[in-house]
Amino acid sequence: MKTYQASEQLAQILIKNGFVEVTDTKYPQHFKQINAYGYEPEKSQRAFRINTKDLIIFDHITIKFVHKGYGCNGANMRNELSENELKSAIAFFKLPFQTRNAIMRTGAAIPSLHNEYKYIQENPSYNKPRNQYIIKAFSDVTL
Repeated sequence: MKTYQASEQLAQILIKNGFVEVTDTKYPQHFKQINAYGYEPEKSQRAFRINTKDLIIFDHITIKFVHKGYGCNGANMRNELSENELKSAIAFFKLPFQTRNAIMRTGAAIPSLHNEYKYIQENPSYNKPRNQYIIKAFSDVTL
């Protein structure tokens, strides 16, 4: 299974999935450095947004998933992502606000949403709108 690290390749995957790079406003010095010398994960930070408060941040080599602008805990940080973890993160940020909040209240880590998706597929109960949102979000992710 392929793994992903903070890189230009991962940045392009996020952009392809609807994220917008906001490095210029969040980290202006790093933005200038990236434009002048290219992206080097060890020396730069980058930020990507798909809605108003949620971010995916490349904090040098660490990938952080920030929900509601409050920072993130250790469960939502990775140096390397599996395909399932990357799909989970992208799908999570594409979910409706109420669904994202409900998932976060359970204490689940954003990169582990694929476990919930797998459970829904194995035990279909389509009467729950939350399950339908998760299925749709995962089907919309392209790597």
